[in-house]
Amino acid sequence: MLTHECRCCAHHCLIPEGECGRCGMYRGAGGAAVEVFPDSYLARYPTAIETVPFLHFWPGHAFYAVSSVGCNLSCPGCVSAILTTDPGTLTEALVRLPPDNVVSEAEAAGCRGILFCINEPAVSLPTVLRLADAAHDAGLLFGCSTNGYLGDEATCALAPLLDCVNVGLKGASDACYRECGGASAGPAFRTVRALHEAGVHVEVSAVYVRGREDEVVSAAERVAATDAAIPFQIMRFMPFSGGEEERAPAACEAEDLAETVSSILENVYLFNTPGTSRLSTRCPACGRILIRRAFNGPMGARNEWVHPGERCACGARVPVSGRMTAEWRPEARYAGGYRPTRGLELIRGMLAAAGVTDRAAQGRVLAAELASGGLSTLHERIATPRGFCSALRSYAAAGGRPDEGEQLASDLLSIVSGIRDKTVGMGRPRVYVALGHPLVPLFADKPEISLISSAGGYPVNRNLGRSDRDARPVTAREIEALRPEVVFYQAVAPVDTETFVRACLDAGVLTEAVRRGAVYRLPAGKKTGFLGWAASIAAVAGILHPDAGCPAPGEVEEAVLSCVRAVGGEITYGR
Repeated sequence: MLTHECRCCAHHCLIPEGECGRCGMYRGAGGAAVEVFPDSYLARYPTAIETVPFLHFWPGHAFYAVSSVGCNLSCPGCVSAILTTDPGTLTEALVRLPPDNVVSEAEAAGCRGILFCINEPAVSLPTVLRLADAAHDAGLLFGCSTNGYLGDEATCALAPLLDCVNVGLKGASDACYRECGGASAGPAFRTVRALHEAGVHVEVSAVYVRGREDEVVSAAERVAATDAAIPFQIMRFMPFSGGEEERAPAACEAEDLAETVSSILENVYLFNTPGTSRLSTRCPACGRILIRRAFNGPMGARNEWVHPGERCACGARVPVSGRMTAEWRPEARYAGGYRPTRGLELIRGMLAAAGVTDRAAQGRVLAAELASGGLSTLHERIATPRGFCSALRSYAAAGGRPDEGEQLASDLLSIVSGIRDKTVGMGRPRVYVALGHPLVPLFADKPEISLISSAGGYPVNRNLGRSDRDARPVTAREIEALRPEVVFYQAVAPVDTETFVRACLDAGVLTEAVRRGAVYRLPAGKKTGFLGWAASIAAVAGILHPDAGCPAPGEVEEAVLSCVRAVGGEITYGR
């Protein structure tokens, strides 16, 4: 049988005529491996470069993020799994556009350049090369995020066309790469060295899974062998799906690891850790903060302050490429960086719960949502139980199961009403909700804030005036002025209450709630996936109103599961 060797990544697949390689994005045809979906894009949107993320390349500027679907690796816990592990689900959502059209969109959006990110560029390499050429012809910058599992030919083709690259390392050992479907770690580290030596601005990110500290340290040592000044981003593992919490390091463990890596490399950053100070860029000479940043969702950062000028007060040059700007443009919650993947997973979870389990049917709904720009308003539409159920009805109807969507939505609202009725006339305790760290409040428009109201509490976060448009850090004094009677914290990884209370004391948050020990981790449903908010309402109501006779969270979860089974649905967790 005639086969064709694909040279777009380190797998070097031998693809039979008429069939596809392991990534599903190249087909053997006419004596070569050709793209199945040339010049085709799933997502296109402007985003702050810090959400991709790049921290030392044109800080604060907007770039036009584009993606296709598919990947040449299959990593456990991938934040982009909906794009990478089953690309066939979303192929109907791909939009074919000539490179010049994408460039025109980027220019119209006021972007400084274009970044191919969210999924692996190696699976769309000819498209990436054409787009890079067009971007440079128009005077725009071009870069990408990649796992670095490239062959020499692909690296050589990319090098002269890349202005910046973020290489995402899976670890330092061959075993880590075999776990992801690769053969060894060698190609990724060769990519880092080759692109750096070619003059490309290189940043490196490394996933940190609990118990694998040595992998991150070893990766840092291998990067330092190329250049110790390469920015190194530690990506603390975030458990998006059920049963993954044991893989997530505690914040203190991540901070300790970052301290260790800082003895190896000059510019070390810690992501996915609300409240950390290790997202800020410091002067390499005197240690002054030059760019102060804060947590901004999965694998993202937000600039809060940027030093004016190209030199620190001590005279040292600011260690970045390109001009810095303090300007920041608010983005919709499910737009920017990797957040669209969270929105798509959520919608797919709603569809599955309502019985739309066929991947092709799900793909059609997701394609329509992307085409309509619906992700930009998804957050607002699901911010309350009623809004969530309205969206559930809409998506179920689009998936061909309107009756099932109506029944499930009505049943869920009935469960919530039953909990709410128990708390009527019981008073509304003042509740403050933090995101992982006491000085990082949840914004008032988050669904978790509505959850507190549904459980019979008054969320004082609404009195803070913080939002995406005003994300200034809060102070202990501001929190104390809110007089919260109960404090809840939402954790991106397991955090016991004692640890959070200690963080409150360290931050000077000495509210009545802290003194009384009325501090709790915000409960989440364990068995009901994206519908877990119903059990969370029950759990919070039980804490705020212990004498109200509210149903136990486990009882509510069983009721939700029964409702899902009744419409022929299934529970999903994302990824």
